[in-house]
Amino acid sequence: MPGLVTAVRWEMIVLLGGLMVVVVLKVFAGGIAMSGLLTVKGGKDAASFSPGRVQMLMATLVTAMYYLLQVMNNPSVDRLPDVPTGLVGVLGGSHAIYLGGKVQDFLSRRQGRNGSE
Repeated sequence: MPGLVTAVRWEMIVLLGGLMVVVVLKVFAGGIAMSGLLTVKGGKDAASFSPGRVQMLMATLVTAMYYLLQVMNNPSVDRLPDVPTGLVGVLGGSHAIYLGGKVQDFLSRRQGRNGSE
């Protein structure tokens, strides 16, 4: 049985590593467009930098890396490690801040449209 577990572990490493290589190559070759990832459209289709998107991306990446390191440091066959409550709070708060900014932007645009009529 230990041989099967080792084989499955290596198969997953090769599969996920291969997928990562394909995605990275596609990004660098231009097959996956990343041009609007950190920008938001302005009033007249002018793209501007979005700090909300940057903080949400960073919080997501930090959370994913932390959890990946927990899985790599504590490999268990029968279960995945628990996600700390504080980490879930940070990720949820980051997404809530981003969505709050989107709601504020939506409401301010809507108010501006109603005020100009």
